[in-house]
Amino acid sequence: MIGHIPADRLLAHARELAAAGGPPVPESAREVADLAVTGPVEIYTHTRAAAAQGTGSVLMSSGGTTGRPKLTHVPHGMGLDRLLDFWRPLRPGDVLLNLFNAGRMWGSHYYMQTLAEKSHCTVIPSGPYSPEEVAGWLEMFAEVGVTALAGTPTGLADFAQGVLDAGAAAGATAGTSIPERPVHPVLPIRTIIWMAEPWTGNKRDLVREAFPDAGLWGNYGSVETWVMAANQPGCDETTLHLLPGQIMEPDEDGALLSRVGDGWTVPVVRYRLGDRVAPATCRCGRPDALTVLGRADDSLTLRSALFKVSELIDLVRGEPGVVEAQLRLTRSTDSARAASALTLDFTGTAEPEAVRARLTGEFYHLAAVARQYPDALRARRVSRLARIERTNKVPAMVWQETPANDDTQQHETEGENAA
Repeated sequence: MIGHIPADRLLAHARELAAAGGPPVPESAREVADLAVTGPVEIYTHTRAAAAQGTGSVLMSSGGTTGRPKLTHVPHGMGLDRLLDFWRPLRPGDVLLNLFNAGRMWGSHYYMQTLAEKSHCTVIPSGPYSPEEVAGWLEMFAEVGVTALAGTPTGLADFAQGVLDAGAAAGATAGTSIPERPVHPVLPIRTIIWMAEPWTGNKRDLVREAFPDAGLWGNYGSVETWVMAANQPGCDETTLHLLPGQIMEPDEDGALLSRVGDGWTVPVVRYRLGDRVAPATCRCGRPDALTVLGRADDSLTLRSALFKVSELIDLVRGEPGVVEAQLRLTRSTDSARAASALTLDFTGTAEPEAVRARLTGEFYHLAAVARQYPDALRARRVSRLARIERTNKVPAMVWQETPANDDTQQHETEGENAA
């Protein structure tokens, strides 16, 4: 168990939710394990009823790329009074460049707008930039005094790449024989807020190079639960701390979240998350640390060979010359979690055959598939991995209707929770 809530207090809270239409509490219940597991249906029912009582809401959704969206009525305050007692990345006078996509009922952009308001900051609701666009905006960003950035690691890395490229181009224009990247960042960024997907080494290195004086402030949450955990400068970057008033039960089918007290976006008891988590320790020494292990539903089959998406991605990232990797899957008619063909797309300088050999050398069951179905397992070097248009995230896998080629149209699959 991560975190602590007295059993009697949690049971009393569960009974309050039951009276409001939630799952009944057995008379014999004595501990959290005796309570029912809840899901998105309970979240939507409760938040919709609360919004209808006159407080209003912002209607958000998660998922929806390949299936029915999960809807949540998020209160206008977004739980920030409680959060800012624990995690306060911005200070009055900061100017925040909000790089999260707006619209399509995704919550992160509007969360950053509200965070800036509650922190008494100026915010620029821009959305993401491609690296090629950044140079044209830098003069304005410097003029208005941008001191903080917020975005997905993918969006932050794109912005950092644009800043670095602009510095190199300026050096070339000034007559430098070999353009060098600037020692100091173009913008005096001291705060970077990230969430919605994990860092990869390449993205983190780009951001660190462009903004060496910036502290990284991370969130872990979902639309249904809003912020559950956070970290800050001084923490291990893959470790987060559970906000007070919550407990999290690690489970292979997805961790279970419970919380008590006022000020949350939604009260929950044993809500099933889409991620596996584990207790951790952090160099900062604060309690209730956790690490996100990956999606609970990332097990798939390729021609009956079972594998985990996260294990394949982690393995390929260890191959020299691979920067990022993504699975492109052709769906089998056997089941929704079965693939008839798999292409490992990657960026970097590695040779495709070396990447394919890495997969078949480490996963004997994939080697057997490759021997029997040579076209079912491929590796392909690409210039850019597929992204989810709605969120600008790079998903670990994408589904498609036909085997991969350079012109394939894919359906992006995204997770409901992300660090």
